[in-house]
Amino acid sequence: MSKFQRIAVIDDSAPQRLILAKLLGSDHEILEFASGEAFLASAQTVDAVLLDIEMPGLNGYQICQRLRQTEPDRRTPVIFVSAHDSPPERVAAYEAGGDDFVTKPISASELRHKVATALGVQARMRDLYAQSSTARQVAFTAMTSMGDLGAIIEFMRQTAGSRDYASLANDLVGAMTAWGLQGAVQVRCISGVFNRTAGEHASPLQASVMENVRDMGRIFEMGSCAVVNFSHVSLLVQNLPSDDADKVGRLRDHLALLGESADARVSALDAVKRQNEQRLEILDTLQELRNLVQNLTQRAEDNHTATQNRVVELLDAVQRSLSNLGLTEIQEDYVREMVRAGKDDLLNCFEEAQLIEQEFGGIFLRLRKLSASPDRSGSGHADAGDGF
Repeated sequence: MSKFQRIAVIDDSAPQRLILAKLLGSDHEILEFASGEAFLASAQTVDAVLLDIEMPGLNGYQICQRLRQTEPDRRTPVIFVSAHDSPPERVAAYEAGGDDFVTKPISASELRHKVATALGVQARMRDLYAQSSTARQVAFTAMTSMGDLGAIIEFMRQTAGSRDYASLANDLVGAMTAWGLQGAVQVRCISGVFNRTAGEHASPLQASVMENVRDMGRIFEMGSCAVVNFSHVSLLVQNLPSDDADKVGRLRDHLALLGESADARVSALDAVKRQNEQRLEILDTLQELRNLVQNLTQRAEDNHTATQNRVVELLDAVQRSLSNLGLTEIQEDYVREMVRAGKDDLLNCFEEAQLIEQEFGGIFLRLRKLSASPDRSGSGHADAGDGF
């Protein structure tokens, strides 16, 4: 990162400010403040804020809230630094507008990584916002004009043919934005977990909050925040109009319908993905079986030919040797007839073995046809060269 990036360190402990300045000062310009009031009064423009929670006067949550109120068009990354790391404190940090959380005692590598990540995300967010603000405004204005239910209908239309979990998560965020709601969504599927906000990727703190609230019931509210949970989907809203009970009731119903629709779509995508994986496993198994059968068939043919030739040679040798055994003519005729009959029986056995091999090959071909639709590329055509 550039040395011109400015980081505000707000902590009432001078040793703690010194430690943070030493850890980050080689790569950034550090501005130290002993209180939140001093930082807010300075009106300094910074690229990131490291903020202690427990301080005299305004605490870290209050400072973050006031910072957010003063920057409607800019969102400075705020990383809370605290010795406490419980779910309620993380939820409070998120509600205040924080982006991440570092626990004391501080790990130097973790701190540098989180600061670098926060600054990088902030830079990308500014670029994305500049590039897409006009397009998003047009799209969401059109969607909003359809009414609250129109957002759900549009979401269902967009996701009806979707095969991409990430796009599904982004469409959920779009539907919430159409209602003027801010927050995050989490989609859980067999491919992993997708966390999204209006900026596409949720912050580490938002992702942490989503993990903590996913098992806390179907619908519950925390002041202006609300969570809607389903098996595969969670919706986190942070700006419910709590002073308008009727609107909150309508939004709660809409969010439940939106979450249920998304949950059903994720289940369908999971089922298709499992089916495709199973089909590929069957095709791989059949390929192994085909190779095995071809090998066994070749070996059986080789053994069949060799055994047949050897048996014929032995029987012919027996017939030629009869004259040397001192048998009577009647005895020789009897033995010759037995040898001839045995030879015919053996040849019949060999022919029967060939018929069995042919029937087995036919069964394999039928199995191959059953498993060959569609092929691995999804084009609906069976693989070429599948003949047995």
